[in-house]
Amino acid sequence: MKAKRPAGTNFIFSAVLFSLFLFFSGSNAKGQSRQRRSPHRAVAPTITTQPKSQTITAGQTATFSVTASGTAPLSYQWVKNGAAISGATGASYTTPATTSTDNGSQFVVTVSNSAGSVTSSAAILTVNASAVAPTITTQPKSQTITAGQTATFSVTASGTAPLNYQWAKNGAAISGATGASYTTPATTSTDNGSQFVVTVSNSVGSAESAAATLTVTSTPGTLSLSSSSLSFGSVNVGSSKTLSTTLTNSGGSSVTVSSVTIAGAGFNPGGISKGQIITAGQGVTVSVTFAPAATGGVTGSLTITSNASNSPTKISLSGTGAAASYSTSLSWTASTSSVIGYNVYRGTTSGGPYTKLTASVDSNTSYADDSVLAGLTYYYVVTSVNSSGAESAYSNQVSAAIP
Repeated sequence: MKAKRPAGTNFIFSAVLFSLFLFFSGSNAKGQSRQRRSPHRAVAPTITTQPKSQTITAGQTATFSVTASGTAPLSYQWVKNGAAISGATGASYTTPATTSTDNGSQFVVTVSNSAGSVTSSAAILTVNASAVAPTITTQPKSQTITAGQTATFSVTASGTAPLNYQWAKNGAAISGATGASYTTPATTSTDNGSQFVVTVSNSVGSAESAAATLTVTSTPGTLSLSSSSLSFGSVNVGSSKTLSTTLTNSGGSSVTVSSVTIAGAGFNPGGISKGQIITAGQGVTVSVTFAPAATGGVTGSLTITSNASNSPTKISLSGTGAAASYSTSLSWTASTSSVIGYNVYRGTTSGGPYTKLTASVDSNTSYADDSVLAGLTYYYVVTSVNSSGAESAYSNQVSAAIP
């Protein structure tokens, strides 16, 4: 049988343990209180946001910044092209006003604390030249066109990009005309005399061009021929033949002839010449003369060049040179005898012999010889024939020299 613990002994035991705990863990030999401290280690810097490269215009400033973590306090030192920048000891750095010599400079920052340091990646500074207002170097030029055509105006300008363009017609801006050149729609006579200017602008200014004038002329003339070919047929060598055709201007404005060209031996033009003006609706008679110098066929052309819409105008030519033909005509007094007609004889020697030309007795007292040749002399005699067929003696001889 176990002996029972007197009441209150648990409390006394716990109190004794608690006192011992205090003695060993809370007091020193002199009974003074002693505290326990948790140890702390510093963390070296880490860059979480690198400085970014910058692009600016000369005269402006640039700001570079960095974000870093690590045990405070953090120290910063900015460096330009390898050299520390005096006073640049913050998380950001703003340059002085820049010049073109700063272009391409590299900026880094070193972040440090008691535990170490870290250097950022390089940020590059790009410095563009100062903006320059536009200057027009090539003015738009005036244009002359024909109604129905288009006209193109253009300008050349210098200055800092981007350059903006706005064309205007007679003082009013043209919708959509915002390029260095502008092409009109198909023109009409109402566009004649219109003035076009362009304004070139950028971020620092603008420049307006000189005015270019648009001249719109009427529809050009059109030349038409009543006949586009002339055929002369056979023409004797040494003689000539002239044919003509009508050249009409059926357009709305005058036509000026710039050249007249003839091709083909023996052909010569008339009625048309260089510099001749043919007014609207006017008709001109153009003639060509064919005077062959030799026998044989000839082809050629007459070409008229002008400012007509259908220039050049061409006329085809053809003809044949033929040997010259001659004839002699004979006549005589009728015989007093009873005759039924006459026979005609010809020779090339005076006094004969003769060759009869008439195929049968001819009752006429005249005869035409169409078979003679140039350069010869012919001799003729006539006989009379009675009803019995008896033929008289030769008449007196006559001669004919053919040139």
